[in-house]
Amino acid sequence: MSRRVASANAARTEEELLRHHLAILRSFTGLLAQNESSVASQTVAAFAELLDDCVLDLAQEVHREARTGALPPSESLDAAPAAPPDSAHPQHAHPPPRPGCRGPVDVFGQSHPAKATDVVSCRNCGRHVQAGSFAPHLEKCMGKGRAAARAASRRMAGQS
Repeated sequence: MSRRVASANAARTEEELLRHHLAILRSFTGLLAQNESSVASQTVAAFAELLDDCVLDLAQEVHREARTGALPPSESLDAAPAAPPDSAHPQHAHPPPRPGCRGPVDVFGQSHPAKATDVVSCRNCGRHVQAGSFAPHLEKCMGKGRAAARAASRRMAGQS
């Protein structure tokens, strides 16, 4: 019976201690709210904003890793990683593709080739060109863009 009384007294004193700390925090918050131009109030506001930014950045990074497959599905946020990170692989390198995945994916989970391989036809000359190199072809074909402007300036310089 004495153990129950002792544990009840310990719980009561712990509760009283927590109530005391809460009262101190409430009074401190009240003092900060009264004088918003004080250094302490501005310091707390700046710290709160920095903390919010850090939490938001971390949440976005974890969401991106989970969405792109960089975060293994078996690894929970509560548990520590099973193996230490490998120093041979940089932190921002693409993870090895998971079974059923086709390599690196964007934030929506879709994989895209490095260069677009769809074939399109040029409306100006009728040639069939890969989509990934269509813009440079069109610049040359239509005589517009940086390369065409240089060639035109060389031609003009050669004529005079």
